[in-house]
Amino acid sequence: MRVLKLTPLKTTGFASLLVASLLLSGCGGHGEPSPSKTPAAPEVKTEAQLFTVRNQSLPVQALFPGSVITSDQVSVTSRVMGYVRTVDVHEGQAVKAGQTLLAIDSTDVTGAINQARATVSKAAAGLADAKGNYERYQTLYKQNAVPKQLFEQMQTAYKVAQSNYTAADAALKQAQAQLTYVKITAPFAGTITSRMVDPGQMAYPSAPLLTLQGSGQKQVEVQLNSQAFATLKLGEPLAVNYTDFMGEQHQFAGIVERMVDATDPVTHTHTVKIGVPESIDVRSGNYVVIAVTVAHETGMIVPTSAIHDRGGIRGVFVLDEQNVAWFRMVRLGTQVNGQQVILAGLVPGERIVTQANNRLQNGIHIINATKSAQENPAS
Repeated sequence: MRVLKLTPLKTTGFASLLVASLLLSGCGGHGEPSPSKTPAAPEVKTEAQLFTVRNQSLPVQALFPGSVITSDQVSVTSRVMGYVRTVDVHEGQAVKAGQTLLAIDSTDVTGAINQARATVSKAAAGLADAKGNYERYQTLYKQNAVPKQLFEQMQTAYKVAQSNYTAADAALKQAQAQLTYVKITAPFAGTITSRMVDPGQMAYPSAPLLTLQGSGQKQVEVQLNSQAFATLKLGEPLAVNYTDFMGEQHQFAGIVERMVDATDPVTHTHTVKIGVPESIDVRSGNYVVIAVTVAHETGMIVPTSAIHDRGGIRGVFVLDEQNVAWFRMVRLGTQVNGQQVILAGLVPGERIVTQANNRLQNGIHIINATKSAQENPAS
């Protein structure tokens, strides 16, 4: 078995160092005095506006997507079925009232017209024969040369021939009218915003082919569920949120102008149209979000100016009993009428700083505090 041999430490060097250090510490009676306790930093003070947190009745809002349209926007459709022969417009093109937009192949319509003409010719010939027979038998009947029954048969045949000719002539006029529908024109001046068909495709009656947008008043169209729809009334303002072309968020108040009571059988929603003020720069087709108040609940709300960001943590400065402000993290909800809903982190009755003359920091003493102008219940 291997045994490790331990060698005693030599203490001569260590003792010499210890004595030298003691001698040095005993020398220098006139050296620097030991540092005293650091004086306390002067108290930082500032004037500020305060807001007292309290429970308030807050609106519960539901958000619904919508889009900007114009009051004279229409879907261009065909009244006849047939292949699209030409499409004379493209998306974004401005058109005049009466301008040709597209044309449907007229082969089937022309064939129907020719057939109707043939039917009219046949009915006219039958009418001429029936009329001749009727007039001849009428003369003979007056001369008592034919029985009354035979005369009445000729009379009935003549009336039937007249009816057949009238029906054939009406069918011809209807077929000729179809020919005017193969050329589709703009009902008013505007801009083509969408095109859903190309030459060679089949056009069906009432199926949208183009979308034409006029220069009428802009509106927001939104589909609301029954709960939200039941809370609205005509003339009521609604908050409409949108993003501009620079990516910035904006909000404006639009007035409810139209409400459709009938429910869509597929989506089970109601169509609502909201007016857009002329000063709002939104374009047709823009995506918007509409906020509808569907209920109310109790909660806390504070001015947005009270919210601060400290290293990515959102919070407010709360005053203690000595009017000293301390930063406290809070959990934020939505914004209501330009104020911030607080979900957690504050207690009703606490005072928070909304504005201060100096930059806020932990431990700052608030003097000459005034009441915030925003300290009122949310509507």
